[in-house]
Amino acid sequence: MLAVATTDMGWNFVSDCVELKEAFKSGGAEAGRAWLKRMLYEWKHIPLDVAVIGRPGVGKSSFINAIRRLTADDEGSAPVDVKETTVTVDRSYPHPCNPLLKFWDLPGVGTDRFPRQTYLSRIKVDRFDFFLLITADRFTEDDTWLGREFDKRNKKYFFVRTKVEVDISNNKKAHPKTHKEDDVVRVIRESTEEHLKENGCEDVPVFLIDSYEFNKFDFVQLERRLIEYFPIFKKAALVLSLQATSKEMISLKVAELRSRMWKRALLSGAVGAIPLPVVSTAIDIVIVTEESEFYFTQLGLDETSLKRYAELTKTDYQSLKEIVHRTFGDLDIAAIVDTYINGPAKPVVAAEFLKWIPVIGAVIGPLIAAPLSVAGTYNTLKLILTNMERVALEVVEYAAESAASACCD
Repeated sequence: MLAVATTDMGWNFVSDCVELKEAFKSGGAEAGRAWLKRMLYEWKHIPLDVAVIGRPGVGKSSFINAIRRLTADDEGSAPVDVKETTVTVDRSYPHPCNPLLKFWDLPGVGTDRFPRQTYLSRIKVDRFDFFLLITADRFTEDDTWLGREFDKRNKKYFFVRTKVEVDISNNKKAHPKTHKEDDVVRVIRESTEEHLKENGCEDVPVFLIDSYEFNKFDFVQLERRLIEYFPIFKKAALVLSLQATSKEMISLKVAELRSRMWKRALLSGAVGAIPLPVVSTAIDIVIVTEESEFYFTQLGLDETSLKRYAELTKTDYQSLKEIVHRTFGDLDIAAIVDTYINGPAKPVVAAEFLKWIPVIGAVIGPLIAAPLSVAGTYNTLKLILTNMERVALEVVEYAAESAASACCD
């Protein structure tokens, strides 16, 4: 019982509870509550720095906009121009969902202005968490030299080949009778990987992307692998900063949101007992409402996120809104929470109490005076997140189907 339940609450549940106990011992309930809140919001205070490196014209600015889900017309976008725009090593672009996640537009190595001899010191190589080496054609000897230098310093990096859609379009014009998109992509991938292998970079992941088609080719895989390769103590911050515009990202976000759910629930029992007899009053409504709003935004179901997603995918906004509306009504978080606490979810939450009360007692012990409230809050959040995940997946699936239909028309 204990093993199953604590696994459900998150892989680090028991180890974190040790820290929580210490906080209670040293400063009482207030210190315990402060520890929980710090753990919930620490992701907002972790700097994340990604270097985007490449020669002029390879599509760095377009990529930086795409990974932030912006267009060149949006406020805060990187300038997209045919002329060289990268003449400094201090230009960064914060993510609209987290200003501490920054993508740095850095010049390529090997030019008169940025020679190999001084390049690493000029860019201050150690300030970055990750490096993306970008090209629109073949990676140069300078690119692979830089990759080998990163290897020597145990720096994590990927090679990214942009503007794949341009190559496909050109091939279609040149070979209208025999053109096959999959064959073009396969040839690009094989030739790129072979070239990198010949230059000592065979074990580095390569991604083929087009910044104007982020749901095609390897863009989604690039985001997922970026999270996997990121420093472990910064992974959560990166997951919560990126936007839920693919099934893969929704899955990553839901896993992260579940892992923090028990901390939210413990806040409802960390101060003292709540001796109220019915299920609805044993749940901390304020905590559930606040966390549910966070889930809603993280999964891209709020109005702002839906409008941005509709614009990026060229999907009808009203159609996306209707998908959300069918389950959550007028997108009012307080009403959504009330539905789950006092509606059909109430018996389910009550049924879970018998499982959670002994678990909370065994792991936390006497530090938590209101295990009923903890259990009710946790399981209400669990039900809400499960339904929000389902709707978010419906939104992404609808947008993908609409894009596919548009291509066939």
